[in-house]
Formats: sequence, C-alpha cells, structure tokens
Amino acid sequence: MQLKNKQSARESYLELTRKSSKSFLVDVRSNKEWCDSGIADFSSEPEKLILCEWRKSPSMELNNDFFTELTNKLDLTEVENLYFICAAGIRSEEAAHFTSSRLIDSGYKIRCINVFDGFSGNRNTFLSFGSITGWKPCGLPCRPFH
Repeated sequence: MQLKNKQSARESYLELTRKSSKSFLVDVRSNKEWCDSGIADFSSEPEKLILCEWRKSPSMELNNDFFTELTNKLDLTEVENLYFICAAGIRSEEAAHFTSSRLIDSGYKIRCINVFDGFSGNRNTFLSFGSITGWKPCGLPCRPFH
C-alpha cells in the first residue's frame, strides 16, 4: 500500500520552517549514512530533526524498536505532521506508512508524509522531470553529524 501523503524535500522544508508549524523531520537513514552524508540543519530549532534508524546498517534488517524509539523522542500531543526522509525516498515511505498505522491504532491523528526525493535525491526522471531533487542537492541546510 502506497502512502498518499508525499512531498518533495523543498516543499517539506518550507512547511517545517513555517513559524507556527508543529511538524518534525524524521531521518530514518542509518547512523553510517548520517556520518557519511550529514544531516538536515535546523540550527534555530534543532528539535525539528528526529534521528531514528528504520533499518540497521549494514544488515538492513528492520529496527524492531523503531516506533518506541521515535515516540520516546516526541510529545505526540504536540505533533501535527511527521515528515519522513531517507536517502532516496523508499525506506522513508515504509517508515511513514508503518508509523501512520501505529499512530491511528493509538488514537492519534498525525499526518505522516514521505519526502519522496530523499536526502540525496533520486534519479526517477518521471517524478522529477529532470529537475534537481533531494534535500542536499537542492541546497537545503545541512550539517555534519558528530
């Protein structure tokens, strides 16, 4: 089942940085990817970024504690939107769909949105029509992960 809520990295960034936004970016890449490629930078609001591995590197097996780890980092009563991002938009779609189902089962009405072009961008020219895609390639704020 595909997630209905999808946005580009650029659209997601605009929503995440809106003054009254109760939205968060959930980076589901692996710790190694954060170290190698950096992470989104929300210097003025660092709490906007939630780092939570969906699949463990290098085995890429599912993180069975994902939902617990994620919800322990948030006050769900204060969240309207969760934007999920991975390298190219595939793992983030899995994580967004999973989280959406778990939140509904728990009685929360939080929108889960997949950042379809990911942190590093993707080469799906049908979706991007030849434009630059992805958080980092679009020049959105990034910083090294330490």
